[in-house]
Amino acid sequence: MLKHSLMVALFIFSALTTYFQTPYFIDMFSRGNKLAKNFQGELIPQGIGILFILCSLPGYALYLALAQPYSKATVDAAAVLLLFLAFVTVSLLGFIDDMLGSRDVLGLRGHLKAFLSGKLTTGSLKAIGGLLVSFLVSIFLSAGVGEIIISTLVLALFTNLLNLLDLRPGRAIKFYFCLLFIFGLSSLVSGAYQPFVLMLPLIGTVLGYFPFDLKARCMMGDAGSNVLGMSAGILAVSQLDYYGKLIALVVLAALHIFTERHSLSAIIANSRILSLFDNLGRQN
Repeated sequence: MLKHSLMVALFIFSALTTYFQTPYFIDMFSRGNKLAKNFQGELIPQGIGILFILCSLPGYALYLALAQPYSKATVDAAAVLLLFLAFVTVSLLGFIDDMLGSRDVLGLRGHLKAFLSGKLTTGSLKAIGGLLVSFLVSIFLSAGVGEIIISTLVLALFTNLLNLLDLRPGRAIKFYFCLLFIFGLSSLVSGAYQPFVLMLPLIGTVLGYFPFDLKARCMMGDAGSNVLGMSAGILAVSQLDYYGKLIALVVLAALHIFTERHSLSAIIANSRILSLFDNLGRQN
């Protein structure tokens, strides 16, 4: 129980740290001219989502340092390190895309064609790296070759889905919070809440950053959306059984096929309920 109380404290610590650090990063990226056009054509700092790993690192380090001496239970250091290394890797891959990527090639199909023609794009690097990270994480979360493959694809597609949603201020994070609510309730019902508890420092950083994203003061970029997708995917894979993962894979694959041909923004704009939720709290 003490470990859980510590994680809640670290959740608050991470949220406050991110909230107070974000304006400094916005200023630093602005002065460095690391800007990108948002949906309104305004140039704002991009890649601020790198804060998710920078500001959650102290929380995870403190957890590893403090939980063992003051708790009779053994700290699952391997799980913490696996989570954080997965977050760091996908965030850095996304950050490379934020800083060096071009928009000449778009979509999974476009990056795949470029890669097969011998051209390495930041998008294909992100996709290949994300797939490898998903595979390594799946080895620890799944049993059997078939389940590992399914889990790998679920993690990879979840990671890309949050990237696809990050086209308007606050949209991806709102969807992420909805997923957290669903997975949180599921974990309480099933009793398998340890993965959710281990996510708390990261979730705190997202909460601390959220107001700045909602106000369109900056964009988290792939450096942030990749982390959201990977963490959501890990929660899904850790809670679903084999058939649940298979259903999740089918749904995610169908969504990706659909978004290759249709605009999510247009669908949301044409839906009264989705549009209301999408615009909630937004100032732009």
